Amino acid sequence: MALKKAHLFIDGSNTYHALKENKLFDLFSYKWLYGEISKHYEIQKVFYYDATKSFKIEQRQFAEQQRFHSKLTKEIPNLVIRARKLKYLTKNSKIESAKKKAGFCNGCLPKIESFLKLSGLRKISKEKGIDIMLVCDMIKGAFQNKYETALLLSGDADYTPAVELAQLLGKETVNVHCYAGSAAELRNTSDLHLLITSDAKGSCLLKKY
Repeated sequence: MALKKAHLFIDGSNTYHALKENKLFDLFSYKWLYGEISKHYEIQKVFYYDATKSFKIEQRQFAEQQRFHSKLTKEIPNLVIRARKLKYLTKNSKIESAKKKAGFCNGCLPKIESFLKLSGLRKISKEKGIDIMLVCDMIKGAFQNKYETALLLSGDADYTPAVELAQLLGKETVNVHCYAGSAAELRNTSDLHLLITSDAKGSCLLKKY
């Protein structure tokens, strides 16, 4: 029996944080995932979405990201890396005003900055337009009948409307995700979902639901 033709759409940032949260980061590889999914689908194209770091602001992180993209390109057939520049945020005026009014001593200010960053209350950057690119590629491919199945690697509920539209266009939708950080709305809307987990030996597994 012929396998269904599929496109795999990967939300890079969402997947990175999900793997970290689920303690799967050191066990997981995209090469492994591609091999596992290829047992059930004929993956004709893989789209990887990422926000490109600034060489001027984060030189080390930029170099690491470029090496990672190069590795992916070598390991995954028919890979398309879709990226936009990461937007770096200026200081939040409300936070700066509150710090002044609170009257922290000069010795405490570095600790306050560290706390704000670690807690996520002060973000130095954010992605712009990555999710929109993914949605456009998914729906464009469905309209053009480029695939039979859309495989979406993400746990973000914001993709639910795109999944519903792909279904209206006659496409099967499969949500690939980790356990923690996965939106029930996205899983339940998809025709089926594949859970990335691990076994007792510390190897990754892909379970079908």
